[in-house]
Amino acid sequence: MLRYIGICLAALAAIILLKNIRTEYAFAVKIAVLVLLGVPIAALAFQVIQEVRALSAQAQIDETMLLLLIKALGISIVAQVASNVCSDCGESALALCVEMLGRGSILLMALPLAGQLLSWCMTWINV
Repeated sequence: MLRYIGICLAALAAIILLKNIRTEYAFAVKIAVLVLLGVPIAALAFQVIQEVRALSAQAQIDETMLLLLIKALGISIVAQVASNVCSDCGESALALCVEMLGRGSILLMALPLAGQLLSWCMTWINV
């Protein structure tokens, strides 16, 4: 963990220095560090998903609900990173669009779940 924090701090120093000299190099360093740190983040996410699956199997939670949760989490993380990159580049309107697209995608994915919940409530009320 400390190694990755060190990489981030070294990249931050390089980015700050490069912003004054060549801004395009600063952006390239930023993207390179994001890609470099994406690999351990993906490995960590894989481990977390495996643990959550094991716990959900133990608690007898439906696999489709778990998959929906994992997809929503992935969409929110990717949308947030993309939005932050857009904001760092000074494109706040584009960052807002990326965030709204992420939220809309999650809402669209959750609609079938909301329909199932509504159906369950209606059968419970009628009984």
